[in-house]
Amino acid sequence: RAVGTFARALDCSSSIRQPSLHMSAAAASRDITLFHAMDTLQRNGYDLARAMATLVPQGGPVLCRDEMEEWSASEAMLFEEALEKYGKDFNDIRQDFLPWKSLASIVQFYYMWKTTDRYIQQVQ
Repeated sequence: RAVGTFARALDCSSSIRQPSLHMSAAAASRDITLFHAMDTLQRNGYDLARAMATLVPQGGPVLCRDEMEEWSASEAMLFEEALEKYGKDFNDIRQDFLPWKSLASIVQFYYMWKTTDRYIQQVQ
């Protein structure tokens, strides 16, 4: 998680999409960063020093992105509007609201979105 937060702090596009350290840390704690770290540790024979050197090479830390980071705030708002209108009919959401996104991307975004505060606010 620390490497993911560090990578986001150094990445200009991350700071534009997620301006606060809190948001960057939340992004780093999601599955993609953890899976990448665990995979790197396994590929390096569980040698922590070698794994860390792989995660933070000379050019800076490796940045992993997931669907939550690939979507803009306006796309997320469109998604929420579409979800309110169509429910979980992802084909209609794609067709009428987000035709430039793949169906797989929309479904993946939905399941990640369900873990956010925005989802919790809408459910209440």
